[in-house]
Amino acid sequence: MRKLYQELRQGTVHPVYLFYGSETFLIEDACQRIRNQVLPSDHSSWNESVMDLEETTIQELVQEAETPSFFGERRVVIGKNAWFLTASRGKEKVNHRPEELLRYAEDPLPENVLILVAPAEKLDSRKKTVKELKKKVREVAFHALEGKELVSWVTQRLKSTGVKVHPRTGERLIQLVGNDLRLLHMEIEKMAAYAGKEGTITPETVSDLVPRTLEQDVFKLVDRVVRRQTGQALSVFYDLVYNREEPIRILSLIIRQFRLMLQVKVLAKQGKSEREMAALLKVHPYPVKLALRQGKSYPEKTLRTLLARSIDTDQAIKSGRVEKTLAVERLLLSVGTLSNAALETKTRPLS
Repeated sequence: MRKLYQELRQGTVHPVYLFYGSETFLIEDACQRIRNQVLPSDHSSWNESVMDLEETTIQELVQEAETPSFFGERRVVIGKNAWFLTASRGKEKVNHRPEELLRYAEDPLPENVLILVAPAEKLDSRKKTVKELKKKVREVAFHALEGKELVSWVTQRLKSTGVKVHPRTGERLIQLVGNDLRLLHMEIEKMAAYAGKEGTITPETVSDLVPRTLEQDVFKLVDRVVRRQTGQALSVFYDLVYNREEPIRILSLIIRQFRLMLQVKVLAKQGKSEREMAALLKVHPYPVKLALRQGKSYPEKTLRTLLARSIDTDQAIKSGRVEKTLAVERLLLSVGTLSNAALETKTRPLS
């Protein structure tokens, strides 16, 4: 991805691109950069065609790519949803003839740019079309950002606003929003407008302007529990209930977080990397990283007990044996006691 941006800055534009990956915001950004590089501002809408390959055949897309600009300028032709290049199936059954695409890629119209977009994690390399296409076009993968890459992306976006930024702002923003680049972009634009040219975007700005989600609040609640801050955990819970969040929904997210903490603990013992864990559990690597951090101080046995108590509480509520708010309160108190006992057992010096 970085190499692609470097090429575009240097004025290098390939006649055919193949973009794929789950991070559609980055794909859209790359397409826009190509538009900015290729299309004249006064005729941009006339020299661009966007076609959905779930509804249009690849033959029609190729025909469009082979059509010169009416004004003798360059054109950009984009084929969205190229699921026929992946192992997934699109919504509509379209009779694609991939050999037409290969024929065009062999000798593309030099003044036009064709962009194929497959919004899937990977291409199906078993297909002959994919194998041959990779040899002829500029292929770029756009996967979800994590760790240092995510921090770097957020930092650059913040700097690009032209507003002063506190060094810890990006970290705070990621904590609240996660790795959703589209949402991060929207929040950055909103904070920049709020701060103004003479202002500064600080971590406090993030806390004041970025709305919390239930998942984030439950993560904060669980984090207070594992830090043995039971009083603060209860405060978060009461705040959620006051704001009319359903206790059963809160409990289900608590169970999900304890389960994830246990799962990554077990997988870490097996020597799995964070990326491997994310793939096996079918979650993004960022929650995996946080779950590893949260469960670091506790043995597997304690995490199993935390999960079991949470599930028992859920069953007690659904069977009508206990009132739902009281049940979650008792759970948080019992878990806090268990956490303290487990930690003392783990750290007690040998006599």
